[in-house]
Amino acid sequence: MANRIYGADWVVPVASEPLRDAVVAVEGSRIAWLGPEAKLPPQFRAVDIDWTDGVITPGLVNAHTHLQYSGFNALGRGQYRGFEDWSVAFEALYDRETWEWGRAAAQGAKLGLATGTTVFSEIITSDEARGAIAAAQASGIEYLEVIAETTRSWTNGGREELIKWLGDKATITTGISPHAPYNLDPCVVSDLVELARSRGIRLHTHLGESALEEAFYLTGDPAVLFIYGDLRDEYHLVRQKGSGLKTAAYADSVGLLGECTHIAHGVYFDKCQRDLLRQRKTRVALCPRSNAVIGLAEAPVAAYLSEGHDIAVGTDSLASAPSLDLMADVKALAEIARKQGYREGDLWTRLVQAATSGGARALGMAKRGYGALIEGGPADLAIFAIDVTGDEVERALVEQGEGRCVLTVAQGRVVHDGRDKASEIERHVRSQDQQAP
Repeated sequence: MANRIYGADWVVPVASEPLRDAVVAVEGSRIAWLGPEAKLPPQFRAVDIDWTDGVITPGLVNAHTHLQYSGFNALGRGQYRGFEDWSVAFEALYDRETWEWGRAAAQGAKLGLATGTTVFSEIITSDEARGAIAAAQASGIEYLEVIAETTRSWTNGGREELIKWLGDKATITTGISPHAPYNLDPCVVSDLVELARSRGIRLHTHLGESALEEAFYLTGDPAVLFIYGDLRDEYHLVRQKGSGLKTAAYADSVGLLGECTHIAHGVYFDKCQRDLLRQRKTRVALCPRSNAVIGLAEAPVAAYLSEGHDIAVGTDSLASAPSLDLMADVKALAEIARKQGYREGDLWTRLVQAATSGGARALGMAKRGYGALIEGGPADLAIFAIDVTGDEVERALVEQGEGRCVLTVAQGRVVHDGRDKASEIERHVRSQDQQAP
């Protein structure tokens, strides 16, 4: 017997074709059945249908977040001239006061849930921020971040500190985030990769985010390390005058690329580098609004799609994005792709997949049913109060989904319900007598 049945004009399972006038039956934390309302099995007909005019989707997967920086929202509403300009503003705000990272992460998780996200790829820099995802009844991975480690600092306590951190009791799956290969010596990155593999955990890193990054890997140009002051002269690639490799090739040389790694941003990659990512089965979480705020170039979205990449989507943090609404980034990706010349008819489907099943694959969670609506899978879903013209439901989601999530269910529990606050939302209960025979 289902405890709850949700219905809408459309259900987009992602794992199968969209369904018109359909329902999702939830039992505990799992999906018991989904399909057209008219075909609802007899055993479910004693349960009233909680119907909303709109579209039901799987819970969204935000493949790149830093929820602990949710208090830095003034930065995310600004505009910067590049990664270095933004970094100066970030460091100034970071040092200005004592921050309550745990409270900020909890607030960020709440904001994400309110916009349909139920799975987070969360980078943890401060231990206070751990546990926010599980406390919000969401799912995902907490990637413990390692940043600004040279060979000396790593062997003189940095490694030991991470080992201890990894051993602390966690409320959710743990991963490792080498922040970026440019602020970690090569031996540190290689060690982090080995630690992850030996423990069977995943990796997540920033790659191809700064326009100055490639020159560092190629020639040891220290410009990308300017915020580290004198420490930059200690980095191996600075002393060795680089590696002669471009960004993706360098990351591959230290073992960072692979199926158990996904990267954030991927802005400054040529075709050879994108091909290498695809060959290594390394997925990219595209963060278009964060890139725009920071002042980066637009990622080659059309190329990623045309070349067959299985992309994901991330908001990044409120320190570099106006909101944690993943559908705003999906809409931005559509606009960029079309501007870059992408004209294939699968655009809307590919981008809905990127925000759901693509993100789940990036986190290694798709085999457990996340990012899709399937019988027996997690009862994670979102409802968007949008109008659909004809049968273009995925296009409607991409173009109208931002700000229109009215209900979020995570692990079978309602974690956000904004329907009563919006008088224009048509919501009603369909009793047994109203259901199809």
